[in-house]
Amino acid sequence: MIFSDKVDFKKSYEEDNFVGLKYQKNKINIYLPLGYDMTVFKTDQDLNSSQKVDLLLLLKTISLVKSSYNSKTDFGEDTGDNNEIPFNSFIWMISDYFNNGLYQEIDKRYAQKAHGKINWKRTLNSKHYFTNNSVIFINPFYETNVQKSSIITELNNYCLHKSVEYIGFLFGNIILPECNLKESFVKDNLRYYIDILNKELSKSFNDRKKLLITHIKRILEMSFDDSFENQATYGTRRYEYAWEKMVNSTLGSKIDISKFFPNAYWNIKGKKQEEDRSKLRPDSIYIDRKYNKLYILDAKYYKYGITGNISDLPHTDSIQKQITYGDHISNHYEIYGFEKKNIYNAFIIPFNRHSEPFLSEDNMKYMGYANSAWRDKTQFRNYERISLLLIDMKYMIDCFYEKEKVDLENLITLIEEPSK
Repeated sequence: MIFSDKVDFKKSYEEDNFVGLKYQKNKINIYLPLGYDMTVFKTDQDLNSSQKVDLLLLLKTISLVKSSYNSKTDFGEDTGDNNEIPFNSFIWMISDYFNNGLYQEIDKRYAQKAHGKINWKRTLNSKHYFTNNSVIFINPFYETNVQKSSIITELNNYCLHKSVEYIGFLFGNIILPECNLKESFVKDNLRYYIDILNKELSKSFNDRKKLLITHIKRILEMSFDDSFENQATYGTRRYEYAWEKMVNSTLGSKIDISKFFPNAYWNIKGKKQEEDRSKLRPDSIYIDRKYNKLYILDAKYYKYGITGNISDLPHTDSIQKQITYGDHISNHYEIYGFEKKNIYNAFIIPFNRHSEPFLSEDNMKYMGYANSAWRDKTQFRNYERISLLLIDMKYMIDCFYEKEKVDLENLITLIEEPSK
């Protein structure tokens, strides 16, 4: 094992906003996002099964960030060729071993002995005769499947061991077959192995084998080792993308919100009117069909839920954008069908309900609202007051992965608080 079993949990905002894993020689540091309750993992013993599930779900949210960087791959941004471990390949490798065991090449053998399954392709060309309108084969061919050792099997085992070294603490005790490949030997012969894998990948039609080879390559191409000259990591400093995706998926209606994007036009003398392509884009929209109400949600991964400092709240430009979204929808009733009084705005910010400064028994907490100094107060509309809601980070992750059902009725009640 490269690493000890020691796992330390840290707050991301106290260092460089990194969320994820950082590996050191004698321990693994896990940096939690804003608002995630660290006491979930506080224990003098190894993590129990429930804690491991919670941690695995938390780490899975990092892929939400990486998919926004690179939508062309199923495996996220991590490629194994920089300081980042191929986390998703490790997960796949261990899960595949649990479900299927080590990959085995199957060698088909044929014999004219009465055991196994008849191979009709070979049998039809063998000696036979006809009698009573039937055909009799003198010596039919039988086939048997024989497992044979292969380089891919050996590399599967090697990469499985590497996966357990890095993330085995998420699964508990995993009994593995002995691995005869040494890391130094693999590194010295890396190009040879990669060439073999590429050839096998080009001629294979077996989906599991193709996925296995892809993940093996990613693990083999990791650029760090026991020397730790390059610190291994898995994570992101842009966790706001994960927060935005979770808010949109969990709280937003399953609609195409692009039709709600406000836009503008350029009218240049002597030119045809042209639309400005840089449309404003709201994060999420929730529609209450029962009462025909619309709620514009802006997910802000800001520190206010942790610090309680006014300076950590959204600034005027964000407030203006929310009001502009409301203006756009309210001024196009013939398109959207929502009355001005039925359009609302809200900022959604993470917090830890188990900790000060906003200790709470509830997963959602209304804090107040923002409004502008430049709007006509005689014709005030609901969406011109942008409600400030705090939502517990772990609760959001649990709702996103459906460990808990989101309370949308409470969400609506809190958003409408300023209009009461």
